[in-house]
Amino acid sequence: MTTIYDVAKLARVSAKTVSRVLNESHLVAEETRQRVLEAIEKLDYHPNVMAASLKRNRSNMIGFVVPYGSDFVFQDPNMMEQLRGTHDYVSAAGFELIVSVPRHKKDALQEALRLTKNRNVDGVILYPSYGIDQIIKEFQTKNLRYVTLGICYEQQKSNFVEVDQTPGSYLATKYLLSLGHCRIGLLNKSPSFFMYNRDDLLRGYTMALKEAGIDYVPSLVREGDFTFEDGYEQFTRLYKEHPDLTAVICASDPMTYGLIRATVDMGLEPDDIHVVAGDNLPLTQKLFPHLSSITNPSYAQGWEAGKMIVSIVNEGRGEVPGITLSTEFIARDTRSVVNSKEGN
Repeated sequence: MTTIYDVAKLARVSAKTVSRVLNESHLVAEETRQRVLEAIEKLDYHPNVMAASLKRNRSNMIGFVVPYGSDFVFQDPNMMEQLRGTHDYVSAAGFELIVSVPRHKKDALQEALRLTKNRNVDGVILYPSYGIDQIIKEFQTKNLRYVTLGICYEQQKSNFVEVDQTPGSYLATKYLLSLGHCRIGLLNKSPSFFMYNRDDLLRGYTMALKEAGIDYVPSLVREGDFTFEDGYEQFTRLYKEHPDLTAVICASDPMTYGLIRATVDMGLEPDDIHVVAGDNLPLTQKLFPHLSSITNPSYAQGWEAGKMIVSIVNEGRGEVPGITLSTEFIARDTRSVVNSKEGN
């Protein structure tokens, strides 16, 4: 078995210098670094990551706790994109990602603490949900490292990666208004899904309506849980109450798919309801007819959360300023006129 001393001998340096190269120290000259890297490649040397982690009192593992249950987590494509973004960053940075899905939300605190107990993981990424503020307080008390995927309480200023959906919702509503739609529904997210909900989708929607001089009708807004089933159910109820509805904006792509299925089952024609998706996930981009969509930067959110927690761990920092990503809108539908019933 090749050892660090074999690499040092071939590269004509000390074992300590090899160790510095492996740890990406800036104290090694570039010429020496290249010589060591060539020796590592030639000898096919693989350092003992576990031993190195123990020596540094680190596990080189990041926990990712999702308190919504496996039935939801592993069927939600938006969450998969966030996980993919996090995994891509932390794995490239030399960390393993451990995904933990407690069966019930109430178990999230214990699961997060279990992962961090005895330093099984070096840091944890948490989803915002009811009770998350208590988890954060516990983490702060125990000096444990964390990042949240979203703002979890109004005063939170650090350790979060938030997505503001106001711009995307505003632009989507303006686009529909520009086509002549006046009865626009919104399948919004549920305020109970997260603990701290700024209702950014609703804000963008109402801002655009106000600018156009159109009254906001609360009954045109329904709340869903991001699932296909709820998109189907909420749209069915919405359309039965408002048969003059001509367009709908969805909070998530799975809800969009449910809505589209509902229109088919109700015997509606494709041009009867102008649909705007909520995430712009890879599958949505491939659908035909093409769907316009709010662009939710799910992958980027996961990537930035991974980058933030790795930075916190590597630099020994307790808090870093939170960041907020913005949404945009992509108009893919080529229809320049609306269904005739919209003008009646």
